[in-house]
Formats: sequence, C-alpha cells, structure tokens
Amino acid sequence: MSVSNLFSPGEQKVIDQLQQGKSNKQIALALYITESTVESHLTKIYAKLGVSSRAEAILRLGEQGKTPEPAVADKPGEPLIEIPEAIVYSPLKLVPQNPERRAVARKISLEEIIRFLVTYKIPIFIWVLLITVSVVAYLSSSKTAWSYPREGEYPDEYTVGLVLQRSSASAQMVHAQFGTVPAWPAQPGYVKYDNINIPQADHLYLKLRYSKYSSASVPILVYLDEELEHRAAILPTDQGSWDKFVWTDAIDLGSVERGVHSIKFYTDGQIFGVADLDKFILTTEPP
Repeated sequence: MSVSNLFSPGEQKVIDQLQQGKSNKQIALALYITESTVESHLTKIYAKLGVSSRAEAILRLGEQGKTPEPAVADKPGEPLIEIPEAIVYSPLKLVPQNPERRAVARKISLEEIIRFLVTYKIPIFIWVLLITVSVVAYLSSSKTAWSYPREGEYPDEYTVGLVLQRSSASAQMVHAQFGTVPAWPAQPGYVKYDNINIPQADHLYLKLRYSKYSSASVPILVYLDEELEHRAAILPTDQGSWDKFVWTDAIDLGSVERGVHSIKFYTDGQIFGVADLDKFILTTEPP
C-alpha cells in the first residue's frame, strides 16, 4: 500500500516532523495547528502502524521506508477502524463549527436567559423601575431650572429694621433701612426666611433687589440654615434715593442638599440703615 493511500496529507506532514525528532509542541508550531490536533494525528498514525509509542512508530517508519503495510486486525476478517479526521485549527483560518451545534448552543443560552428572567422577575422589575424614575427625574431637573422668588417685607424672623411703604418696591412694601432701629442708631441684626424647599444643586444662585441712599460701609452677610460661616457678602451701592431699587448680579451660594432650608441676611448695622430689602430670588439656573 502506498503512502498516499495509507496516510492522509495531514498525517504525512506530522510523520515528516516526527522523523525529524520534534516534540508535539514543535510539530504544532511548525504546521500551525494545535497540540491536540497533533496528538489526534499521532493516535491514528500509531493505529495504522500497529504500534503504541513514539519510538516504535519512528522505528517502524524507518524499517518500512514510510510505506508500511497496515496492521493486522485482531481477528481474521475484522476491518481496521478508521479514526475520522479532526478539525484543524490554524492561526490564519478557523474551520467553522457544525451549524447544528451552534443552533443548540443558542437554544440553551436563550433558555437560560428566560429562566433567569422568570426566576428574578420581581427584583428585575424593581431595579428597572428605579433606574427609569432616576433617569426621568435627572432629565427633568436638567431641563427645568428651579426658581424661588419671595418678597422681602415680611420675614419669618427679624431683629432690626421695620416695614415701610416704597412706591417703587415690587410689592409697594419693604423691610426698610435694614441695620437700624427707629431713630436710626446702628444695630447688628438679621432678617430670616424659612420653609424654602430647595432641590439638590451643585450651585445655588441668589439675586437680591434693594435700595440704598448714601454709601454703605458694612456688608450684608448671607447664611443658609444655621451655618456658622456665611455663604456670601453683599455691599449695597448708593442709588441716591430710598425709592430707587436695583438687582444685584447673581451670587453663587455654593452647593446645597435637597430639603427644606432657610436663608438669613445679617449685618452689623450702620446709621440710616444698610439697605431697604425689597425682594430676593433663589435659583439653580446659571447666570
């Protein structure tokens, strides 16, 4: 029997490498196949040669000049068992798997996914709902800026100043000459506004509307809640009239947690008052 009939082309290549004394790993690297494919070829080569070891195979191949007769079957008339070719994997080419195997693998994966969803449907539903609500809330808050306007004439708490009518005020009334008491001696004190429901914000901005007649020598300090450190200091500008009002630029008060807060305006006071407090606006919209 000729070599071409006895061995496949793949087996012949392995035989050539085997007779050069190469190991399985070296054969695999030389032929661009895996070591398991080399072992599969060697198994079939041993069977066809009727040997059980590497050394016997090399000896038999040398004796037969690479054209050995097939091994005799254990029983007369019993055919030799041919081992089917193994799938050869190469770094340059990967033989596709059987389509039926791929279909079975997809079916198993789909069944596992369905089983998981059915088993954990309640926790999955809760998580999906929470994520959806969070995303909607975030998108809504990012699209619509929060704003809170409030007239200044009636604070929830105050220690200095008094309510007066000013024709140019936004509500015709102000907390007037803040920083004095009747008869205008200078006196430190504050006005405070409570129950302001503020959302979570990295930056909370304040705009204050006031009037001032004559220059101010002391600032208005702005506090949130009962904090010991003020968030901002405002020095009112002389408007030349107690009935002429002006807005401050937007003042960044910094970050604030979601919840109910208060804002307090404090001053050390000066003669004839620091300012008439007309109105303020808190907002999360950048200037």
